[in-house]
Amino acid sequence: MSFRRFFSFILVILIFKAGIVLAAEDAFVYKDNGRRDPFWPLISPTGQIINYNNEVLFNDMTLEGIITGQNGENLAIINNVIVKPNDRIGLFVVESIDTTEVYLKKDQESFVLKLKKED
Repeated sequence: MSFRRFFSFILVILIFKAGIVLAAEDAFVYKDNGRRDPFWPLISPTGQIINYNNEVLFNDMTLEGIITGQNGENLAIINNVIVKPNDRIGLFVVESIDTTEVYLKKDQESFVLKLKKED
């Protein structure tokens, strides 16, 4: 093995080890600074553009899970966002959270978002 090849081999190993050490030290944490998470979809399943601030349609909401809290205060996961009673999802207000349903209100209309059972 020539000196040049040996030196290149050692250099590659050192760079590789340095990359592993740097990757292990700096775990990536996304700071949204109040903006939309870039991994959320921009288009709803119905083909409409989603504005996460106020244009969420009821049909675009997915109840992904319900977390049972202490003192009967449940939390719900809707469209990857954890909500509690009186929180807002667009123009909807979370009225209450049951063990399998979330009750929402928009203006004077009431809506029920049900947890889908897995097959």
